[in-house]
Amino acid sequence: MTLRLLLPPSVGAARAHARAELLDQSLRADLAEAVEIDIADSYADLAQRTEAGEAHLVWMPPTICARLEPRCRSIHKCVRHGHATYRSCIVARKGEVSSLSGLIGLRPAWVDRLSVGGCLLAQDELRRHGIDSADLGAQTFEGSYPDAVDAVLHHRADFTALTVRDDTPAATRDGIAAYGGKPATDHLVGIHVTRSSPNDAIGVTDALDPRRAEKIARRVFDQSGARARAALCLALDAEGFIRATRGEYAPLRRLIRHAEA
Repeated sequence: MTLRLLLPPSVGAARAHARAELLDQSLRADLAEAVEIDIADSYADLAQRTEAGEAHLVWMPPTICARLEPRCRSIHKCVRHGHATYRSCIVARKGEVSSLSGLIGLRPAWVDRLSVGGCLLAQDELRRHGIDSADLGAQTFEGSYPDAVDAVLHHRADFTALTVRDDTPAATRDGIAAYGGKPATDHLVGIHVTRSSPNDAIGVTDALDPRRAEKIARRVFDQSGARARAALCLALDAEGFIRATRGEYAPLRRLIRHAEA
């Protein structure tokens, strides 16, 4: 049976396709089985296809981890900069906004309705400060972090939200650079960093039988010398993986309910 890996679209199409090629070669070599890799059209599409049993391995944003935990044999959190958690930073053009209250009436460019770093954590932080969606200008959902940054740089929107590793200024600069390069670091600035969330993860789904799922989990995620594990780390910009505990992503379901209300 062909092993099917499903990737989200949020990193941008060009990067996602490049990562897919790398993963295809390494998974085939390490697992000695055919591999089919696809990129979902949206987070909702990723969740729906996983629930339909169309994928065996799924790179899942945290909200999708919360939604799909019952459909996974195991979930393996990405570790970056020594952390298995991250935050979101609201960013805007330099010189235009200096605080959350300054965002009232401005237009947000979110990544996706179900993106934790690119939407939900930022929206939750705004609500905690008394700012609801009705207080903002027209919002758009750009589909990826690079596209959301581009919308702000080219004045199609006034602010966006990006993933950052922690709440330091250096982490904010690195996050802006990762998704927008030098033009973004020259013209964008961080306004506010949110609370943390568990990182994105790879889910081994129940479309695999339990024995095969555990075999793949051990060979790919638990063996530090595995070629497929190294390829996944490179493709996901990760240092390694930690198995998530059951229920670890459950607090995010409250944010999902707000998004779907």
